[in-house]
Amino acid sequence: MSVKLFVVSALAGAIASVAQIADAQIQSAASVTVNQTSLSVQTPLLPVASPSAGITYTQAGAGASQLRIFTSGFLFCANPGPLGTGPVSLIPAHEDQSFTPATNAHPWTFPQALDVSKVNYSGGVLNLNRNAAGVQFTSLVCNGVGPLGENATGLSDGIFRNGLDDGSETNYSHMINWTPDPQLAFNWNQPDWSQVPVNPCVSTAAQPATVVEDVACAAVTGVRPAPGAGPVSPQRAGTVWTDSHDAVKFTYLFRVDVRAGAQPQGPQSASGTTELPVLLDAGTVSDAYGGALVKVIDAYDASLVAGTGQYCLLTSLPATLGSGVCTGNPQTYSLGNGPLSINFGVYPAPLGNGSSSFYVAVVRDLIGTHPNYVTPAVGVSILMESASLQIGGDRFNGDDTAFGFMTPNSAGGYGFPWMREP
Repeated sequence: MSVKLFVVSALAGAIASVAQIADAQIQSAASVTVNQTSLSVQTPLLPVASPSAGITYTQAGAGASQLRIFTSGFLFCANPGPLGTGPVSLIPAHEDQSFTPATNAHPWTFPQALDVSKVNYSGGVLNLNRNAAGVQFTSLVCNGVGPLGENATGLSDGIFRNGLDDGSETNYSHMINWTPDPQLAFNWNQPDWSQVPVNPCVSTAAQPATVVEDVACAAVTGVRPAPGAGPVSPQRAGTVWTDSHDAVKFTYLFRVDVRAGAQPQGPQSASGTTELPVLLDAGTVSDAYGGALVKVIDAYDASLVAGTGQYCLLTSLPATLGSGVCTGNPQTYSLGNGPLSINFGVYPAPLGNGSSSFYVAVVRDLIGTHPNYVTPAVGVSILMESASLQIGGDRFNGDDTAFGFMTPNSAGGYGFPWMREP
């Protein structure tokens, strides 16, 4: 086995279409593009297999070779549909370099994804699964978010909004598929979350979506219990709900919404009904039934939490969050020792009702500290299969990723500097 700065040969003929790329080119690569996702390459501060190498390649024969790429932002990749045959796997990497000294950088753990079938270098950009015509669709799907939680547009069809918007308005509107009613005098600098739709896959005349997703919709979002007495109801939030106050576990909770096909006509509730998904084994994912296949994954600060723990699926939002949130829940599963991975499908009638909405709670072992409230501790992402993307599914991808932060014991802001949740 050899480890080197990324030099792609033909992998003994397995990737005959890939020309050899020189070390000097890779050392000058400033960014990486996977399918339609682009992020800057990050130079790691902590020792790695090749010191100071943002991109490394480990060749172990066709089907076992690995490409590790450090990015300044967050690259979430998975194979939500039937697995392709690309011979190289992709391991995203990232360091939180906001801590001092440099040796205190916090490495993140991301899931590994498969099916890199084409690689080329052009103009300082390393391109994966792209050719002269653009995206070369495979089973590999990625979501990329910048280092401050920013999305370029949030819209996979490339629509841009007013470039004069301020940071909070721009970033929130790229993250939330909703057009506020001008009569509400809504202000993203001080968002009233009670006005924001809870379910991004349900829109109404009173709560219109900026982009109509009439093929398929998928989203992971932050939620909190709405203020007030009475039954617990969800309210949208800008960040994943977290808790670590028992100093033993780090717990986080988020909402998942998926719809296959166009939104049904007729009265719709603001939040939609909750229904658990049809879980699929990763080895038996199939397009045979014509639904929307998705995968929910997470990534985390590996200096703060371990890979060990558990997660559970919930049909209702708890009133409070703590490490016992999954106790007694029959839909509780082990994390093994690594990132979260939930494969499921949403199917139209007669196999299903065409949508699924539920909550995921993750409880990980706490092993360290994360001494700030402005860089994330965990991130979650939902990825839709390529077959659906190619026909216009998940057109708005700004709500495909959400982040959780350490929260102060006393009053104080947290979240990316442009959001600072109260």
